[in-house]
Amino acid sequence: MRVKHNILITAGNTWAPIDDVRVITNIFSGETGLTIAYTLAKKGFNVTLILGDIRVSLENYKHRRLKIIRALTFKSFFKTTKKEVQTKKYKVLIHAAAISDFLLKKQIKGKVKSTKQITLALTPTPKIVDKIKKWDPEILLIKFKLEANISKDKLFKIALKSKKKSQADLIIANKLPMEKKHIFYLLKSKKQSKKIVGKKNLALKLASIFHKELNANTRN
Repeated sequence: MRVKHNILITAGNTWAPIDDVRVITNIFSGETGLTIAYTLAKKGFNVTLILGDIRVSLENYKHRRLKIIRALTFKSFFKTTKKEVQTKKYKVLIHAAAISDFLLKKQIKGKVKSTKQITLALTPTPKIVDKIKKWDPEILLIKFKLEANISKDKLFKIALKSKKKSQADLIIANKLPMEKKHIFYLLKSKKQSKKIVGKKNLALKLASIFHKELNANTRN
């Protein structure tokens, strides 16, 4: 009987609040992470999805083996991810979320009047993905790296450097502009790469990898 392994996935974008009603966020929809989560659940994995803000309907991604935890702000996303990883019940973490890179040094209380000119002072956020292996050294970490308008060679160089920094086991590199048949590259090393076309095919490839790797190396 095949073991139903637990997989943790992050998806969606996060908010950096400006005041009580306004936030800074990014353009990403969460569709890639949702597609992976839903596909893995259909393939028999027990999936927990930490989900930020999204721009697609959740109706198409419901499954009995897919548990969703919402975390919209950077702070709540950080706290939730840390809590889940530290349970050490997950074999894999796929970090596909588009996390906020900056926060306000001090959030403004109340609602800023729209007639008032303001200047925002931003400070870099800590990288959640760089902390995963500290929270659970045994977890299999899959990291995404996205760049914009650069060559494939440069993308690979940046992605592999990012992989090393986070101690990721695999990095999925891709670049803007986003296309309907978007191209992803699975990278283990400079000489070990695989091109995948489309989000669904990426999800299916990951499912295939996990069925092979996890059943061969079951955590005690």
